[in-house]
Amino acid sequence: MQTYTDPYYSDVSNNPDDWIKPLDIEKKSQQESNELVLKPTPPAISFFKPSELVAYVSNPRDRLVGDCHIMRGSAFVIGGQPGIGKSRSATELAICGATGADWLGLTVHTKFKTMIIQSENGRYRLKDEYSSRGIIGQIDEYILVSEPPPFGISFAEERFKADLLRNIESFKPDVVLIDPWNNTVKDDTQREYKATFDLIVEALPKGNDKPAVGIVAHTRKPKSDEVRTGGKSMMNLIAGSHILVSTARSVFIMTPADDKDETDNRVIWFNPKNNNGKEVGRTAWFRNSDGFSRDTDFDWESFDQSPTERKTMTDSIIREALTGCPWERKVAVKRLMDASGLGEKACRNALLPNGKFAHLFTTPDERWIRLKE
Repeated sequence: MQTYTDPYYSDVSNNPDDWIKPLDIEKKSQQESNELVLKPTPPAISFFKPSELVAYVSNPRDRLVGDCHIMRGSAFVIGGQPGIGKSRSATELAICGATGADWLGLTVHTKFKTMIIQSENGRYRLKDEYSSRGIIGQIDEYILVSEPPPFGISFAEERFKADLLRNIESFKPDVVLIDPWNNTVKDDTQREYKATFDLIVEALPKGNDKPAVGIVAHTRKPKSDEVRTGGKSMMNLIAGSHILVSTARSVFIMTPADDKDETDNRVIWFNPKNNNGKEVGRTAWFRNSDGFSRDTDFDWESFDQSPTERKTMTDSIIREALTGCPWERKVAVKRLMDASGLGEKACRNALLPNGKFAHLFTTPDERWIRLKE
């Protein structure tokens, strides 16, 4: 008599006495019809003693990014308003997984493969995004990106699921990103969200081959007086937050540094949830065509003001404060503080030679500031 073990449940005991759930009984061929073959199935629920839990040793290969922020077999969410850079952060994750570089301040512990199932960007846009990195030859074996499926992202459709599984079995991803979530669900009801997430889990490999699942989701439209400066309440911004946030083990949210200035390419990166480890503090980043770079001199004091109180530096304020003869830099900073009501750091940043207002000034000088005529 032979005993078969489902490969998806390789950790299930081979001793029938240990199985809680009744065994499936299958007949072999007609010639061996009198011989029954036992096929174990995993228990519907397992229990452990405290000593067994304390003795548990996780597989080091499962920890991919951060303090268990992204792990094989777990779900995570990247949220943000349309156009903020969520897809770019997903691309950044894939590239960091391929190169081993840190991802938005989080350590990548081992190189990993990423499959991106996306329905927004065609090959023209994707070409620009990956060409700007200049490392194509180094990352081909680690990244696989879909073009928008002709019939959408539909995990309930058998042909879609079959094509997806064929690519998964060939590529064997460690992370699967779904971008965006709103193109995956039919409506915003909790029932639809849960049903879709269950379909995703059903379509992906199980057991040791189960990848991390990343959901790229939209945040809802901000209210005029809403403060979005950090804390657990940031999770409430995600559309369908009750299902997505409760299912995910970690959550990341991206917001604009200045939502009143569409030319500002800075974003704020939040991590309000990490069930398997410690959350990291908020950070500021420049969103560039070739990825993200850290803004180490961000003015958090101004950012923490409420939207009704928050002030913004503009071209007109700079021209009004600094028109005339050249100004010594420290004097120019003081004049900008008086004219704008902003803090010293924000005014110093406005005068940086490579800053967003650099186009207003003549050749940079360490001591003097002069406006262009």
